[in-house]
Amino acid sequence: GSPKQLGDILFGRMGLPGGSKTKTGQWSTSAQVLEDLAAEGAELPRKIVDWRQLTKLKSTYVDALPTHIQPKTGRIHTTFHQLVAATGRLASTDPNIQNIPVRSALGKKIRKAFIPRDENHLILSADYSQIELRIMAAFSKDESMLDAFNNGLDVHKATAAKVFHVPLEEVTSDMRRKA
Repeated sequence: GSPKQLGDILFGRMGLPGGSKTKTGQWSTSAQVLEDLAAEGAELPRKIVDWRQLTKLKSTYVDALPTHIQPKTGRIHTTFHQLVAATGRLASTDPNIQNIPVRSALGKKIRKAFIPRDENHLILSADYSQIELRIMAAFSKDESMLDAFNNGLDVHKATAAKVFHVPLEEVTSDMRRKA
């Protein structure tokens, strides 16, 4: 867990390439540095990236969320604020459930812990960017965007299909995210 010790091991002892020092004179062990080393086939940096992700998920969610369970209901109740974010979007606090990862398999497992009280309740997930994109499509009169929205398509997926020149059904989640 020590960036100083990790830098000494990766670049000092192991002599891995690409090491650079920070302003304080210590080796940089940022996520990007480790990802670059892992992409070049270095096994230890990949394991450290994975360990950091697991540690963050554990401390931020697995360990912390149970402390937010309300004794009266046995459930977690977040607080939403509309005036906190400069954009006017809702912000969630105590706990911030909006930051639970949605793309990773482990993040999805953590999200599965949130279930409706009973069959008469549901959990709503709203994508604000869709609202903004709809407004943008209407004002710009962009035919591709309007076509996607008018036909009930996922506009991000439709964009990815155009960007990567593939049929809509061949768009992967990674392609969608990048586009």
